Amino acid sequence: MIPDLNAIPDPDHTHKSRPFLLMEGGPLYRIEQRIGLVHTNALLTKRRALAAVCLTWLPLLVFTLLQGTAFAGVKIPFLHDFSAYSRFLVCIPLLLLIELVVEPRIAEAAEQFLLSGIVTPKDYKQFDAAVEDGLRLRDSVIAEIVIAILSYSFTFMTYRTLAVHTATWYSTARPDSSYGLTGAGWWQLLICVPLMQFLILRWIWRIFLWFRFLKRVSNFDLKLFGTHPDAAGGLGFVGEAQRFFGLTFFAYSCGITGVLANEVFYGGIQLQHLAPAIVAYAISCLLFAALPLMVFTPKLLATKRQSLHQYGALATVYTGSFQRRWIKGDNPGHEMLLGSADIQSLADLGNSFQIIQDMKPLPVAPKDLIKLIVMSLLPMASLLLTVMSPKELIQMLMKVMV
Repeated sequence: MIPDLNAIPDPDHTHKSRPFLLMEGGPLYRIEQRIGLVHTNALLTKRRALAAVCLTWLPLLVFTLLQGTAFAGVKIPFLHDFSAYSRFLVCIPLLLLIELVVEPRIAEAAEQFLLSGIVTPKDYKQFDAAVEDGLRLRDSVIAEIVIAILSYSFTFMTYRTLAVHTATWYSTARPDSSYGLTGAGWWQLLICVPLMQFLILRWIWRIFLWFRFLKRVSNFDLKLFGTHPDAAGGLGFVGEAQRFFGLTFFAYSCGITGVLANEVFYGGIQLQHLAPAIVAYAISCLLFAALPLMVFTPKLLATKRQSLHQYGALATVYTGSFQRRWIKGDNPGHEMLLGSADIQSLADLGNSFQIIQDMKPLPVAPKDLIKLIVMSLLPMASLLLTVMSPKELIQMLMKVMV
C-alpha cells in the first residue's frame, strides 16, 4: 500500500514551539552571562569548566603548597588524594561539559513530538503550555536557592566522611583526638564540595523537569502506531535522548570513585565490603533513567493490545482468503502463484504482526539500559586494580563490552 504523502508532517509547516532548552536558564546561568562565561546562544562550556577548576582544585593546590601538605607532611598529601582529582578535576568539569551534549538532544526530542505528528493539532496549546511551564521552573530563583541550601546542608552533614579519619591536607589532629580544618579544608568545605553538590542537584532538578514534561505529554491523545519500526509506537526518539543522561551518571561516578579509592587505599576497607553499596548505586541509576520513560507505559501497552486485536482480525481475514484461493483452489481467474503478490503480502503482514508483538513497555531498547548501568559503573572499575592486575582488568572489561 502506497502511503499518503499528504499525511506525512512537513517540517516547514509543522507547529513551532519554544525550544525546550533545560540548561540555558536559572540565576547561576544569568550570573555566568554577566561575567562572560556564557554568551547569548553560545555556551562557552570549556571556559566554564576551566573556571570551575580555577575555583576549586587550583586554590586547594595553592593552600596546600603554603601549608606544606601538597606533597608530604601528612598521611594523605593533597597530590596523593584520589578524591581531590576525581571530584574537582573530573566530576565538576564533566557536569558542565556534558550540558553541551545533553541539552540539544533533549530539545530535539521535545520538538520531535511535533515533527513526527505524535502530538496532534488539538493538543498544540497544551504542548506549548507544558514547554513554557518547564522553562519557567528552569528559571526559578526559589528552586536554585533551595538547591544551594541543600548543597551546603549535605556538605556540612557529610564532610567528616569525605575521606579517611586521619591527618590530611584538609584536616589536622587535635589533642582530644578530633580533627580541625586547615585553610584548604575550609575552602573545600565552603566552596568546592558545595559547588559539586549544587551541580549534581541541579542536574537532578533538570531530569525532574524533563520527567514532568514527559508526564504531561503522555496525557495527550498521542498518535501512536503498533507497527512503527522502533517497536515503541513511534516514541523511540524519547529513549534515544534519555540515554544521554548516562553521561551524568558517569560524571557523578567519577566523583565518588575517588572517595572510595581513599577508603580502600588509606582507610583499609576491603573492596568487597563496598560491593553492596555499588550494586545499589547501579540499580538506582537504572531506575532514575527509566522512571521518566515509564509515563508512556500505559499507552504503549494499550497501543500494543489494540494493534494486536486489529492486525489479528486483519490477518484472519487475509489468511482465510489466501487459504481459499491458493490451498482450496477457489481461484476463478486461474491466476498463477508464481509472480503473485499474495505471498509477499502475507509475509509483510506477518512482519507487521511480529513488530507489534515485539513492542516494548518502555520507549528504549534494553541494551541502552544496560549501557546506562555500564556507564555508571565504568569509573569504579578502576577500583578493581586493588585486587587484580591491569591485564586481568582489561580482559574482564572486554568481555563485558562484548
